[in-house]
Amino acid sequence: MKTSLIIIISILFLVYISPFFSLYKIGVSIQNQDKATLNNYMDWPSLQESLREDVKAFLKNREKLRKKNLDNPIEGIFEDVKKFGGLLFGKKAIDIAINKVVTPEGIFKLYKMSTSRENKKNVNKNEGIPKTEKDKSSGHNTIVEYDGYALTDYNFISLGNLEANVAASDVDIYFKMKFIFPRWVLYTVKSEKLTNEIAKKVEDKIDLLKNLNRKVNPLKE
Repeated sequence: MKTSLIIIISILFLVYISPFFSLYKIGVSIQNQDKATLNNYMDWPSLQESLREDVKAFLKNREKLRKKNLDNPIEGIFEDVKKFGGLLFGKKAIDIAINKVVTPEGIFKLYKMSTSRENKKNVNKNEGIPKTEKDKSSGHNTIVEYDGYALTDYNFISLGNLEANVAASDVDIYFKMKFIFPRWVLYTVKSEKLTNEIAKKVEDKIDLLKNLNRKVNPLKE
């Protein structure tokens, strides 16, 4: 009886801590640009689908804000043309952007860009000043911290499914993982920063307003 109890406790303990190991492997594989290892811990089709819906909602909200900021009839015409272009090419542009960013190569590139920006920011603002504990954890309650990323929330939806939040100095990430023996696999990510990066790529593809504005007013940047 005692042996069985120890085995059950050990299994539960392993189930609880094993996602941390998967997160660690994901982080290290991104840092080392290890595509093979990263692929073992990522469900790319599910990740792409979850982000696709977020990008669609993000672009729709941004379109509403643009309409509010229109201040003359000419801009209104450009907005109509842009909307028409978005209807024709928007879905394809979103798919292209998602397929380009939500891949090992896309994630590696985003990580390098983010690290480079963070290093420049630290040099310019905090040269010679060590980071405080608050700086490292972004002021959140930290469960686990690694390389500037703090796990701030952690919840088992079911025995083989969990959700969590990770915070850094300039980003908050909500994600879900599922257990596919012998590891936990990331299948959902919600990040305002990542969504914004993808949305920028989409808008670059369908931004007819920008192109037409240059033709009508070549001096306007």
